[in-house]
Amino acid sequence: MEIGTIWIIIAAVVIITQIWAIWHIIGSDRRAERKMLWVVFVVWAPILGVLVWLVKGPRAVKGREVLKEK
Repeated sequence: MEIGTIWIIIAAVVIITQIWAIWHIIGSDRRAERKMLWVVFVVWAPILGVLVWLVKGPRAVKGREVLKEK
């Protein structure tokens, strides 16, 4: 496989994960301001943005809400 082909595959994977993250961010029940900040961060820093969103985003919020209910 050529180097150019590898970079195209990596770029496609990054774009697909960005679209997936943005889809979930927009579909969340958070305030519009928070959604927009996450979308801007994911678009501005694609790999880092998606990774941070996976850690701090939807799962972290749901976990805190479950702890508050108990």
